Amino acid sequence: MYIANNQAYQQIGASTPSESVRSATSSSILDDAMNGRSDSASGKTLSISDQAKRLSESESVYTLNTGAGDKQYDLDSYFDPQAQASSSLLSLDGLLLPSSQNVSALQDHISKVFPDFLSRNNIPEAPSSIQYDGEGKIVLPADYPYADQLKQALTDDPAMAKELSTVNALSSHLAALKSLEPFHQEYDSAQSQAEIDAIIDKYSYLFGDNRTYPQVQLSFDQEGHVSVQADGKALV
Repeated sequence: MYIANNQAYQQIGASTPSESVRSATSSSILDDAMNGRSDSASGKTLSISDQAKRLSESESVYTLNTGAGDKQYDLDSYFDPQAQASSSLLSLDGLLLPSSQNVSALQDHISKVFPDFLSRNNIPEAPSSIQYDGEGKIVLPADYPYADQLKQALTDDPAMAKELSTVNALSSHLAALKSLEPFHQEYDSAQSQAEIDAIIDKYSYLFGDNRTYPQVQLSFDQEGHVSVQADGKALV
């Protein structure tokens, strides 16, 4: 279930959740370019790319952890299929890591845009939760009256569908990593082989074939603001 639910992570691509707020570009070179100033050393007029201009003007720019380090992305356009197609599948730049910062950023952005998404599609209220099955298909509560309407809206808006499945995939990885933290902490503090053996025995359930993984779901209020839950508790 865990592996299947997270195939999206293999395709898409640590800090604290508080660091996931919108980041403004602050380098002096970029400031000069934005204001049309010249490089005092070379005397050449600095220019700025269209992408940097879009980042500077967007209110949905977040600093995300990627395989190539921290990068700034405009989440209003990041999941657009055309933008995804233009990046190399072999590039680490677009590989999002399962970090608290990334999950918090996506959670924050979805909470901003999902209410408008519901309104545009004439869906009166959000489902109480969204989960994904072993094949990566969306699972909605049985009593949610707008299930078919929401599924169709997500089919028509692949960027929104991709962002939801991505935050689920990253969250599932992150929850699994967090579940291992007590073992790592005790193992690192062990002072003897006997203690190590006892710790391994204590946490043997983490390494068996029948291991269970945290159950992740996207929990929504009626307006569409989301909170990522793992085993019923907020993940970030």
